[in-house]
Amino acid sequence: MSLNRLHPGYRGLIYALLGLVFVSGLLWQTGWERSLLMKIHGAAAMATLLLLGALLARHVAPGWTARTNRISGLAVLTSALWLVITGYALYYSGSDWLRYWAGETHFWVGVGAAAMFGVHLRRPAPC
Repeated sequence: MSLNRLHPGYRGLIYALLGLVFVSGLLWQTGWERSLLMKIHGAAAMATLLLLGALLARHVAPGWTARTNRISGLAVLTSALWLVITGYALYYSGSDWLRYWAGETHFWVGVGAAAMFGVHLRRPAPC
């Protein structure tokens, strides 16, 4: 049975970047060093987007074909898409209302995405 595992170095890089994005987002909510955290969060998010592109080709497509962990995988991908859209809105929107709404949903979907990512990692692939 193939588990559609990624190379350990690639997995480690993904975990490190997602951890950095998650922790910087949580710390942002505390109000501590927001200017620095925004730079760290944004840089880690851009790097994560690059890895997401590779992940779509090397992990998502084979996993979809193998019919493994589709529900949790779709939840992770849907969350990632929402985080990209709301991150863009936070950076480029001129509307205070849209920025507030995007910020609130960005944070909570980010927390949920982290939880769903954990579920996706821990869920055994069917035989």
